[in-house]
Amino acid sequence: MVTQISLGNFGTVDGRTVLTGGASKIDTEGLIESLTAARRLPAVRFETRNTAIDAQSKAYNELKALFARFSTAADTLRNPQGVGNDSQNIFQYRTASLTTSTGFTASNFLDVTVQPGAIAQNYSVDSITQLARQTRQQSADFVLADSFAASAVTASGSRTPGLSQAGTVNLRAGDGTVGGVALTLNAGDSLQTVAAKLNELSSRTGIQASVLTVAPGTFKLIYTATKTGTTYGFDLGQTAPTPNAGIESDAAGVFSQLGAVTTTQTAQNALFSIDGVALERETNTVADALGGVTFTLKQPTPGGSINVDVRPDVELVSNAITQFADAYNEFRIFASKQSQLDEDSQPLETSVLNNSQTLRTIISEVAFEVSRVVAGVTGSNPSQLSEIGLRLENFAGDGENPATQNILTVDADKLESTLLANFDGVRGLFEYRQVSDNSAFVTSQRSNNLNSITGFQVVIDSVAGTYRASYTDPISGPTVVDFVATPLTGGGVSLAGPQGSVFDGSVFVFGLAGDATINVTLSQGFGDRFFNLIKGFTDPEDGILSTELETLNDSKTRNTAEITRIDENITRYRDQLVQQYASLEAALSRANNILQLLDAQANARDNG
Repeated sequence: MVTQISLGNFGTVDGRTVLTGGASKIDTEGLIESLTAARRLPAVRFETRNTAIDAQSKAYNELKALFARFSTAADTLRNPQGVGNDSQNIFQYRTASLTTSTGFTASNFLDVTVQPGAIAQNYSVDSITQLARQTRQQSADFVLADSFAASAVTASGSRTPGLSQAGTVNLRAGDGTVGGVALTLNAGDSLQTVAAKLNELSSRTGIQASVLTVAPGTFKLIYTATKTGTTYGFDLGQTAPTPNAGIESDAAGVFSQLGAVTTTQTAQNALFSIDGVALERETNTVADALGGVTFTLKQPTPGGSINVDVRPDVELVSNAITQFADAYNEFRIFASKQSQLDEDSQPLETSVLNNSQTLRTIISEVAFEVSRVVAGVTGSNPSQLSEIGLRLENFAGDGENPATQNILTVDADKLESTLLANFDGVRGLFEYRQVSDNSAFVTSQRSNNLNSITGFQVVIDSVAGTYRASYTDPISGPTVVDFVATPLTGGGVSLAGPQGSVFDGSVFVFGLAGDATINVTLSQGFGDRFFNLIKGFTDPEDGILSTELETLNDSKTRNTAEITRIDENITRYRDQLVQQYASLEAALSRANNILQLLDAQANARDNG
């Protein structure tokens, strides 16, 4: 006789009420989880897509970081935009070597530093006759307990010289102050106090002081000019109008209380000769003799000349070109890693950009640029990277990197020899160059759209308000383009290339008023073109990488919203199942009660 029907028991899972299997052996918890899991399969697919998106975004951000390094390497070689940019142009950097005619060590007598943009040339420092030096004077001895002691009265009643009389003395005015610079001493001032007061005025007087300990209890005041040369020479033992007097006026004899002074070094100017021209300077650091070249005179030469060879810094440029090649190779290896296949010719798990059209586009454009010929190069100057020792070769791979095609290898010896033989030619292979017959016409901004032309003519008609460029297109022939003109404050005009033209993205500046006809030639080397190319990839507004990352982020946002919506529906579905099974349990409970009643009645009847 059946006396009870059991479906299961209620329990709690993840904060929700569920039925668990009972005597009937029905696993209601598993049943509910199976039903909800089946409904959540679309959310799982969205989560899988988000995982893939995260991996792709990470790879694209790695590529952006790689391109940042590549951009820096290209920027170093591109000839930055603007005027007066020598310090930013590595081809303008110079180095100087010193040799002597008689074999003495040049660096013992002369140092030379060269600023970017200095003319590459040889100079001869024929002689260094004397160095510039400053005046040095010293006082008589002071006998005191220490240099901080106040003036004292001796046993005979006399006071310690120089420290007893209060008053004001006017020192010579190096800053041009009429009447001199007032120095006030107080009765009892110590030597250290006197020196401190002199030093407080040194920027105006050109005279500084220090306390020298001669022996315990014996001191001197040392007076020194703040600068070398005769202009700053002084004599504190003399009063104006004596030449080089250190004291303008001292009617009360205040300074004389500090005792007599002795000159230990007289001010003098440096005397030397460059290329047979005698020169005189008040300092041993001479930066105004030759533009961009600073000479530091160290001691008079013993005879014979010092040859100074100012030349381009070939080592610096060679390193920069090698870094450019390294940055390019880093990109090529990154691209190879993204296309790696396993033994079954399937992409590796790490090849997350294997099917990326964006990466394929970038690879194609970079490959085109690196193998191009620079247009506008003239004569025997190099127009391809291979001509200076940079060749495209295949890399077999190693323990860390996969096999990669079109790696740039650098023949260091050929690169160095080409730089030494034709530095300007190598420079033209990387830089942007614009030469015109009017120096007021300059390039303010440029883009890679200029690649199809090597020259153009600009006709400016300020009365008619037309600013027109003409050139010969290699395909369509003679072409005319009207610039978009914007007047500049202070005169002149900014000329922007119209959209869709070869000048799109370029801006030129003509700094004069009035009409003009200007002939322009240009060339655009690898440094400039790669810089512009990478900028186009990574531009925050419309760069291909930025757009792709934004698209991925939008997709992830939509996927996450769908996951949330699905999970919310599943929660409601789960709760609905629990309620259904709960109702069934209640119905079974009532059925069990009826069965128990029927059993009781049957038992009573049988026992009666």
